[in-house]
Amino acid sequence: MRPSVGRIVGLTASAAIVAGAIVACRPSGDIGYVQINTVPVAPVTQATLYLDAKKLDPIQQGSALLRQSVGTLQLTADSYGGAHAPLCDVEVKKDRITSITISVLERPPRCVCKFSSAGNAAGRKCVS
Repeated sequence: MRPSVGRIVGLTASAAIVAGAIVACRPSGDIGYVQINTVPVAPVTQATLYLDAKKLDPIQQGSALLRQSVGTLQLTADSYGGAHAPLCDVEVKKDRITSITISVLERPPRCVCKFSSAGNAAGRKCVS
């Protein structure tokens, strides 16, 4: 028994659609991770944080792991008058986790890096 031409065309088209969907879902470019921990740990963090002007969801249970493109990002927080106060720069490297601890007791919150680049505290950069 030979399969019909219509069935072969249909299977080929389905395979092409599935292959296209797999390629489209792959992350483009290099990806790294940013882990943000808050001190003290609270059920929901009240401080509003931004990573390169993108508002982050409130951090649940004091920890969040974010998937980001490789590069240097700026972590900021809401300040008085609606301005964004810069906390630190975050260097995201391929297949690495950059950990940041944020003290939310202070106003504006303060960024503490596990590993940081050389330089003054005002220009702090967190690296993995």
